[in-house]
Parts: sequence; structure tokens; C-alpha cells
Amino acid sequence: MSAKRKRKLTIVSIILLIAVIGGTVAIKANGKDKKPPESPVKTAKSEIADVQVKVTEVGTVEPEVKVEVKSAISGKVVEIFHRDGDVVRRGTILARVEPDLNQAQSLADTKNSVASAQIRFSDARKKFEDNNKLLTQGLLAPSQHRDVETEYLEARQEYEKAREKYNLVEKSGIPIGQSPENFRGSSIVAPMDGVVLTKSVEIGESITSGVSSFNAGTVLFTVADTSKMIVKAGVNEVDIGKIRVGLPVRVTLDAYPKVLFLGKIDRIAPAVRIDEKVRVFDVEIRLDAQGRELRSGMTSNIEVIGEKKSKVLSVPVESVFKRDDQEIVYVKKTIDPKLFAEDAKKSEDKEKKDDKDAWKKFFDKRVVVTGLADNARVEIVTGLKLGEEVALEDPTLTKKDNEDNDD
Repeated sequence: MSAKRKRKLTIVSIILLIAVIGGTVAIKANGKDKKPPESPVKTAKSEIADVQVKVTEVGTVEPEVKVEVKSAISGKVVEIFHRDGDVVRRGTILARVEPDLNQAQSLADTKNSVASAQIRFSDARKKFEDNNKLLTQGLLAPSQHRDVETEYLEARQEYEKAREKYNLVEKSGIPIGQSPENFRGSSIVAPMDGVVLTKSVEIGESITSGVSSFNAGTVLFTVADTSKMIVKAGVNEVDIGKIRVGLPVRVTLDAYPKVLFLGKIDRIAPAVRIDEKVRVFDVEIRLDAQGRELRSGMTSNIEVIGEKKSKVLSVPVESVFKRDDQEIVYVKKTIDPKLFAEDAKKSEDKEKKDDKDAWKKFFDKRVVVTGLADNARVEIVTGLKLGEEVALEDPTLTKKDNEDNDD
């Protein structure tokens, strides 16, 4: 082959190579133009799923019945017979308290007032009986007899009042009938069968009465029936509408995370309580079975199992927004990449001036009716079809606004 012919073939080959490269670049560029535009926010598809309402809270294990034991008199603790963990029966003496000077004087006055009232009553009764005989015989004027009768009735009332006060003191556990030489103090007794949870005093410690109108009194012991343990929790007011009495509950303990207790909601407080600036309702959970793991004061984790709907059309809860008393979602449009690119070039200047409506190129705002909702998904009753994509953030806000809302 001649050198001239070889040069021609080389030139033709180079031209073809350039053409191929140019065509490839053009095809890639054309394909790039047809690539679908990216959504400004994340999206998710509506799908068929189960919606299960669950409310989780942290609670405390408590005995169903727990009593704080106080003294009927103020004074000093002189004897202690039981301590934490002891099993006691109703009426068991837990401690003895020696009354202080004021209480001792008050007890002495109560005891002496009975004796004084009894003497006056006996004297008035004898005088009344004697005068009654004289009246019957016609030897005494009726007016004189009425004076004696009034005196007798007043003496009897004072005696009954003194006896009533004496009996109340005696029923409170104070051995008021003992002589001063044998008086060993007031007995503090267990009010019920159970276990001593706490012993709050020591021998020699001064205490105040639990029946005083000026203070609540000193707690000496706490006695509880540990055979019947319940769980108490405060449910946030935003979740209170999701629960009701009788709903099943799963309970686990921080101390025994692998042990599961089942129970039911037994009581929901009718009034709200403020707990660290949070409005909560007190809830009691009765357990189906007791266990040795349950101890008073333990931290528990409760999960209330609420209503459930199976295989319903649903979307993530973060995709539903409230606007003007309506619930709406932003449904992703089906976009033609070529037309989108052409529109973008034509309205580039306009978009810079009115960027707040840019989201309309990607989404349609649509009103929906929702049903049951759990922590992750919400049922869509009307307004959406299966497989439609919805925005997981508000596309009408800028990226910075959405980040601020998340914070």
C-alpha cells in the first residue's frame, strides 16, 4: 500500500473516532438531561401495614396496701422491737414511746378529770334520789326538786364526757389506766398483717404526735402487704386518650429485664397531676401474677397494648401535617424530566424572585382523613391510594426551617 493511501486511511480513522466520541458525549448529555429531578425532601410510599397503638411509660412497683405508722403521743422512743424486713401481725408491738412533759400532764389531767367527774356525779345522784323521795312524800316543793334534778343531769353529762375522752385515749394505744410507777410508755402497734418496709426512728429519738392538728407527725414505721404488688405510673396527658381501664399491659423491671409480667390497667386517676411541669394522670396496673422479683420502689417499664387494625392503608406519622383544622399530606407528582428541564430554563428568573412556591413543581397538597395511629404509622381512611409517595418533611419550608423544627 502506498504512503499516500495510508495517510488517507489514518485521517478517515481519526475523523470516525472523533465522531464516535462526539456522539457518545451527546448521548450522555442527552441522557443526563432526561434524568428525573431529585425531590427537595425525603419521601415514603403509602402501603398496607398493621397499626398497633402502644403507650410506654416508666413506673414504680408498690404494695397495694401500705401504711405509715405514727404515734398517738409526742415524746421519746424508748424501745424498738422490729426492724426492716420483719414479718408482723396486726396488733404486734413495734415500739414504745415515753410521753414528753406536756403529753404526760395532759394524760394525767384526762385521768383525773374522770375521777373528779365521777365524784360529782355520785354526789349529785344521791342528792337527787333523796330529794325525789321527799317530793313523793309531799315534803319538798317542786321548784326545789327541779334545781336538784338539773344539777344531777349536768353532773352526769360531765362524767360521760370525761369517760368518752378517757376511752378515746385508751383506744389509741396509750395505757392510761396504768399507775405512774408501772407506766412504760405508749405502745406502737402494727395496724395490719404484713412486712416492715422501713424503720425510720432510733431509740432515744424525739417524735411528734400523728394526731396533732399542727403537723403531720413523725413516721416511725412503714408496714405493707407485700403479697399484693401493683405498678404505679404517670401517663402523659397527650397519651391518656389512647388507654382505658382493662387494657393489657406488659411490665419489665430494670433489675430483671428478662422477666416479663403481664397485667391490666386497674385505675386511671380522674384528675391531672403536675410532675416536673408535665401534666400526667396517675395509673395503677394490677398484675396477673406475683413474683419474688417484685420489691417495693423498683423501677418498671410499662407498655400498654391498645387498639389494633390489621392490613390498612397507612403512611409514616411524620408525613401528616395539620393545616387550618385539616390533616394534609404532600403527594409527590409524576415528573417528565425533559419538560421539567424546559420549564426550569424558562422560569429561572421567576423562581429566584418567588422561591417559596418551588415545592409545587414536586408535590400536590392533598387533604386526607386519618384513623388509628401508633408511634410510627397512621391509618389513612380517605385521600390517598396505595403506592403514592408522600413527603416526610414539610416541603413548603426551607431546609433550614425543617432542621430547626427537628431541633
